[in-house]
Parts: sequence; C-alpha cells; structure tokens
Amino acid sequence: MAGSRPAPSPGRRVLGRVRRFVSPERLHLVALGLTGLAALVSVTLPAAERGELAANMVSATVGAALGGLSADTFLLSRPAGWIMSRGRLWIAGILTASLGLTALAAALLTTLAGLGSHLVGIGAGCALTVFNTAASLGLRLKRFWFVYTMRALGGGVLVAGYGLLWLGHRLDGGLWSVLWLGVQIATATVLGVAVLGWARRFGPVPAATAGRPEYRADLLAVGRLHVGVCAQMLTYRLSQVLVARFAGAGALGVFALAVAALEFAQSGAVVRAQRILAERDPEAIGDHGRDVVKSALPIAALAVIGLAALGVLAPDYRDAWIFGLLLLPGTLALSAGKTWSAALLKRAGEQATTAVALVTMSVSVVLYVLLIPWAGALGAAVASSVAYGVYALRTRQRLQRSTHLLVNRMA
Repeated sequence: MAGSRPAPSPGRRVLGRVRRFVSPERLHLVALGLTGLAALVSVTLPAAERGELAANMVSATVGAALGGLSADTFLLSRPAGWIMSRGRLWIAGILTASLGLTALAAALLTTLAGLGSHLVGIGAGCALTVFNTAASLGLRLKRFWFVYTMRALGGGVLVAGYGLLWLGHRLDGGLWSVLWLGVQIATATVLGVAVLGWARRFGPVPAATAGRPEYRADLLAVGRLHVGVCAQMLTYRLSQVLVARFAGAGALGVFALAVAALEFAQSGAVVRAQRILAERDPEAIGDHGRDVVKSALPIAALAVIGLAALGVLAPDYRDAWIFGLLLLPGTLALSAGKTWSAALLKRAGEQATTAVALVTMSVSVVLYVLLIPWAGALGAAVASSVAYGVYALRTRQRLQRSTHLLVNRMA
C-alpha cells in the first residue's frame, strides 16, 4: 500500500521489546546496582587504600558539582525551544567555562582533603562534567534509555576492572583510582559523541534569535541555580572531605562505603526528579514524596544489613553498619526532598531551591565543623542525617507555599 511504512527488522523488534521491558527506572537501578557492586568489590582493599580511592572520587564529584555551573540541571530545566534560540556556541561556552572551574575546584578539594591524586581528581571531575552535560541534553531529547544504559555499562566495566585488579593482587588505591578515571573518560566520550550525532539529525541549527537580555537572564538563572546546587553538594559531600582531613584514610574508606550503600536507596528519587525536570507543564507535576520513601525504605534497610554482614567478613569495615544506620533516617528524608526540590524548581524557579539549599548548608557546615574533628566519621553520619532532614522539611514547606501561590494566580 502506498505510504505504508516498511516492517521493522528483527533486530529492531527485539530491541523494542527489550526497551518495553527494561524501563529507564529499571536501568537506573541496574546502574546504581553496578555502582554499589563496584563499591562492594572495593572493600577487598584495605580500609586505608579504599580511603585513597574514596578521596579521589569525592574530589572529582564535588569538583564537578562546584565547577560545573550546574549545566546539567540548568539545561534540563529550560523550556522547549531554548537550545534553538540560544545556539550551539552559547552551550559550548557554558561547557568550556565549566571545565576550567571544575579543574580548579577538584585541585583545591584534593589539597584540602590531604588525600588522593590531583591528576585523578581533575581528570575525573572534567569527565563527569562532560558526561553530565551530555546526559542532560540526551534526557531533553527523551533518550532516557540510552543515557541510563551508558551509566550501567560504565558501572559494569568498573566492576570488571576492579575484579581483575583484585585477582592480580594489585591492592593499591591509587591504581584503582586510575581505573575509575579511565571509565569516566570513556563513558563521557561515548555519550558526548552520541549527543552530537543526535544533534546532526535535526539538520543545520538556525541562527540564534536570543538577544543580550536573554543571555543576561540565562547567566542570572545559572547563578541562582548554581549557588543552590553548590550548597547541596557541600551538604552531601563536605563531610567526606573533612573526615579525610581529621580522621584519616581508614575512617574515610569505611564511612564512604556506608554513604555509597545508602545512596542506592535513592535511585527512585533520582529518576523521578529527572522526569519532573524534563516535564514541560508545571501544573502536571504531582507530589511523589511518599512513593519514593516507600520504595527507598526496604532498600535502605537491606543496605544496612548488608553492611553488617560485610563487617563480619572484613573486620576493617566492622563499623560501616553503624554509619549506615545513622544515615538511614537522613537517606529517607533526602529521597523525598529530591523530588520535592525538582518540583519546587519547576514551579517557583531557581531562587526558591537556592534559598532552601543555603539554609541546609548553613546547618550542615556548622554541624560538620563541630562534630567531625571531635567524633570523626560518627559525627559525620549524625550531622549528615540531621542536615538531610532539614533539607527535606524546608523544601516541603516552600513547595506547599509555591503551590498555594500558583493556585491563587490561576483563580
């Protein structure tokens, strides 16, 4: 029949069935599961060597968050047509500035922690910035499946690499850090090339139509959003930098393991927040806080049990379950808070989320500075849970007020 489409090939049909069965949420769970498995394999390192690995990871991830100008969240939150109106050069300029600032932030954090390699921290931080930016562009194009597949593949390669190093009795935290760096560079390169390929399918990009007022508005929006994201990241990760500084590599290795285990419980909240950010109609955004807490609770409980079992098998990590138990209430609060924060960003803008983040950071930094030099990793776990609770509470309060304002404007 004229105009009928050709039947899909067998390969495409199989791929279609796989995509229907393996949802983006499941893929993200797989990615986090592999990340968790990598963390589990890393406990074959002595605690002090794992502390060096953790120090490199935290310097890179926090460096990417502080220096990355929140380009990933900013790009996801822009309205439809924004990229076409701004042009490629504007996005390339944001990415270039992000890479320079990321390198600087990662170097400073490595120096502050007193652990890790500046080369690994800077290189991995820049790779994470590229990956996060490319992922946000992919998610704008609704390529959830591919983006999360890349995350999962990166985790799988990392697990395999750690396993080979362990089999070869190469129990060196610095060497494992170099492997982690290589995986970050590889996944960032593949995803970046894929995004460029998708962009070419749209044909020539028309000339930018935005003027100076629009570009100034973008810079102001980036600034407001980034202040909040920086505050959030300091709330989440400054504890590990200070544990490295005041308690040493061994304590950091155990505490960072507990943090990684509990973060697996937040997978549903992360995916839900990204879907909220990609939603173009703010009025269609619902409250998913209770749902994500229900899904996070059993996973968090299993994580604590797993840490306790690990402590029996590996005496170096016998205190990890205690840190996990102290982190559990904050993990549940943070799961709900992430979805509320994404909804708040869509409804009330960057200023509202930034205000919440600054309040939370003020509380967390004070608690970290008071408790970590005195109680080490135990103090870090307690302070983190309290700070996460404050974050969820303040976000919920602001979201409720923003909803009321939206209803009043529509009345």
